[in-house]
Amino acid sequence: MPPIRVYHSFRSPYSRLGLHILSREGIEAELVPFTGPPDGVAFNDPVANPLKLSYYMQDAPRMTMRMGLPIFPPQPFDVDLGPSYKAAVAAGLAGKGLAYALVVSDARWGKGRDISDLSVLEICAEKAGWDKSAVSSAQNDSDVAAEMKRHRALISEDGVFGVPFAVMGPRKYWGHDRFGLLAEDANKEAQATP
Repeated sequence: MPPIRVYHSFRSPYSRLGLHILSREGIEAELVPFTGPPDGVAFNDPVANPLKLSYYMQDAPRMTMRMGLPIFPPQPFDVDLGPSYKAAVAAGLAGKGLAYALVVSDARWGKGRDISDLSVLEICAEKAGWDKSAVSSAQNDSDVAAEMKRHRALISEDGVFGVPFAVMGPRKYWGHDRFGLLAEDANKEAQATP
């Protein structure tokens, strides 16, 4: 089976749903924090479009509740996601990527926590079964920086324009509502592999 990469952002409630689908379906994937579209490609921020924002304010809660998850919009909304992404990359390198990403996403979108606060991220690390001191050390870790640089190249290579976004071989899946299809295709690939 080809490796699966999943691009996510703690800014997106839909990424949270996609991460939960990965967990529920038992899909193993490399998680890549989405730090923006490829260089030279404009980012169409849904929050900047009043009509899209109005729709999201209706749709994100209903999709979240449909999955049986709590929702509590974060306050403040726009925070520096850099520390959370660095910690998520370090967690991935330590084999705790999905567990940590789920806890951080749930802290932001299920409890309204400010995930730019390192103490919040440390609590998330403990809940994910990961060393909380690794959150602080990740902020200036050269291995984390190198991995994030590699991720920027993958974002360009895979043509990622939004999240959640998954890539399995030549196939791409955008939106949490496509992750069921990803699971079906991954299961077919696994069965076909001798």
